[in-house]
Amino acid sequence: MARSNDTQERLIEAAAGLWHARSYADVGVSEICEVADVRKGSLYHFFSSKQELAVAVIDRHWRDAYETVLMPALAAGETPMAQLQELTIGIAGEVGRLTDELGLMPGCPFGNLAGELSTIDGAVRERLERLFESQHEVLQELLDRAVAAGELPEATDTGEAARAMLAYIEGVLLMSKNANDASIARRLLPLALRLAVPSTCVEARRGLTTYRSQPRTRPLQSVDERTGQLTSHGKAHDEHT
Repeated sequence: MARSNDTQERLIEAAAGLWHARSYADVGVSEICEVADVRKGSLYHFFSSKQELAVAVIDRHWRDAYETVLMPALAAGETPMAQLQELTIGIAGEVGRLTDELGLMPGCPFGNLAGELSTIDGAVRERLERLFESQHEVLQELLDRAVAAGELPEATDTGEAARAMLAYIEGVLLMSKNANDASIARRLLPLALRLAVPSTCVEARRGLTTYRSQPRTRPLQSVDERTGQLTSHGKAHDEHT
């Protein structure tokens, strides 16, 4: 049994690495078996198809991300907001490490598979949907804790904020991959809170990220129904939300 488990793990590990560095379509079963050092027939002993192997690879990537990025972020941050910052910095750090290791910026393994397979493979799409929902739940829980701790306003829509953060992170990783430049992720990922939570101003300086309440210092404005232009009224005011 132990030997069988080892063979299965080697197949998953080989597929995960090859697909992340290249693509699902570019790497076939024969190459996966060769890298895993197993006979081609062994793959079909554990997986009924390449698609079923892809589902196992998604689970492996999520487990690895949980252990190497999420858990260290939770341990490093003293408050929920600090943990969120550590999480974005940790993702950027992992992307940089993989770029150095592979010699190219591989992007997000989940986003890569979604881009390739979401419209043609229902099983993979469903697993990715559950995976993205799990990531959303992690972000929302941290935002809920931040509200409870008084770090964010009680009126914060944590569900939508978490979804916006997740979309932003995936978008940054896609842009970084397309440019083959991990520095894009390093610069932009720590700013996720600025876009997701308007009441938070996030500043990145020398690789460190800090956050503070963002006051409103602009005049009240309304839209002129005839021209569609914004019109200012009164003096600028400071207002914390």
